[in-house]
Amino acid sequence: MSASSRRRSLMSAALAMSPDWTRIAVHSLPRRAEAEWRALEATGLCTPYQRYDWLAAWYETVGQARRLQPAIVTIHGPGDSPAALFPLVIDSSGPARVARFAGGKHCNANMGVYAADFAPRLDSTRAAALLFAMGESLPGVDAFDLRSQPVAWAGFANPLACLGGAREAEQAFALTLQAGESPDALARRLLGKDSRKKLAKKKRWLQEIGPTALHRAQTAAEAKEILEAFFRQRAARFAERGMGNPFACPATQDFLRRAALSGLGQGRPALELYALRCGDRIAATFGGCSDGRRLSGTFISFEPDPALMRSSPGELLTMELAQAALSRGLAEFDLGMGDEGYKRHVCPEQERRVDVITPVTPLGHAVAFALRGAGRVKQLVKRDDRVLRTVRRAFRLVSSF
Repeated sequence: MSASSRRRSLMSAALAMSPDWTRIAVHSLPRRAEAEWRALEATGLCTPYQRYDWLAAWYETVGQARRLQPAIVTIHGPGDSPAALFPLVIDSSGPARVARFAGGKHCNANMGVYAADFAPRLDSTRAAALLFAMGESLPGVDAFDLRSQPVAWAGFANPLACLGGAREAEQAFALTLQAGESPDALARRLLGKDSRKKLAKKKRWLQEIGPTALHRAQTAAEAKEILEAFFRQRAARFAERGMGNPFACPATQDFLRRAALSGLGQGRPALELYALRCGDRIAATFGGCSDGRRLSGTFISFEPDPALMRSSPGELLTMELAQAALSRGLAEFDLGMGDEGYKRHVCPEQERRVDVITPVTPLGHAVAFALRGAGRVKQLVKRDDRVLRTVRRAFRLVSSF
C-alpha cells in the first residue's frame, strides 16, 4: 500500500472510530492539562513515569534546557470526559519535527495515561486511527518516535505497543511480589541457600564498619543528603571509567531535586530516595518512582571505598528494597531497563519493551527509516560484547581529550 493510500485508509478509520473520542486537544504547558492528567492518573492506567509530578518537574528543567516544545495531548470521550493523555515533546531531527514521549532517558517505561474503560477498547485498528488523529492535531509533526513502551501494564495491553512495525527494545527486569509472603520467604524464593549465606556474610562485613540500615527520605533535608551522595558517588564512578557524567548537567540535577521534593510533604514524592547507611556514611543510594502499586528503579549508586565495596552494598540495597516494597504492600518492584548482573538476582522476570516509530508526513517516512536503522545498529552493538567494548574504549579515548 502506498503512503497516500495508507493515509486515506487511516483517515477513514479515524472517522469511523470517532465515537470512541469526541475531541483531541494539545496543551503547550503541563499545568493546562493538570486537572485531566491527575484525574486519569488517580483512576486509570498509568506508569510511575507518566505521573504529573514527575513529568512536570522534567518539563520545567531538562525539557526547557533542551528547548523541547511540550505537547500534552488529551483525548476526550462522550460528555467531554478525559479518556487518555499523552505527555509528549516535539523535537527536531534534521529538517523534520518528531514527537516523542517526555522524560527521555529518565523514564524506564513510556506509555499514554488511559481511562480504565478506554484502553481495552483500543485494538490495533483503533490505536492506529488514534495515533493518526493525534498526528493531524500536532501541526508540523512529521513522525512519532515512541520508545521504551511496555507491551502490557497492570494486566492491560498497551494499545500503542500493539501497532504494526513495533520493534523490540531493551527489556526491563522486574519482580512480582506475593501478598502475604514474608521478607525472609521472598529472599528464599529469589536466592539459593549458598547465595543467601554469601549475602548474609557481606552484610556482617558491612555491620563491622558501622550500624547498617535502609533509610527512606522523609524530609527535604534527608532528600538533599541522599541526592548529594548520589551525585558524588556517580561522579566518582564515571571518572573511574573515563566517561562523561550525564548527572553533572545542572538541569538534570535540578530535575531530580524538584522530583524528590514534589509531593514529599504528602508522603508521595515523584522520586523516592533511599540510602543504605553504614554508621554515619551512605554506602549506597537508590532513586525510584512509585504509583502506589509498583516501585520502579530510576538510579542506583554506591560509595567507591574498597572497605565498603567488599560488602557489595548495591546487592544488599536491592534485596532490602525488594523486601521493603513487599512490606509496604506493593505488587511489583523493578530495576529498570538494561541487562546488568546485579538486577537478575532480585528481579528475575523480564518485561518486554518495544519502540514504535510511525511517519505522519512524506518527510516522516524518511525520518522513520533512519531512526529504525539507527536503532538496529544500536541493538547489534549491545548484543556483541566485543563491539560494545570497542565502542566504550572509543568513548573513553574521546572524553580524555
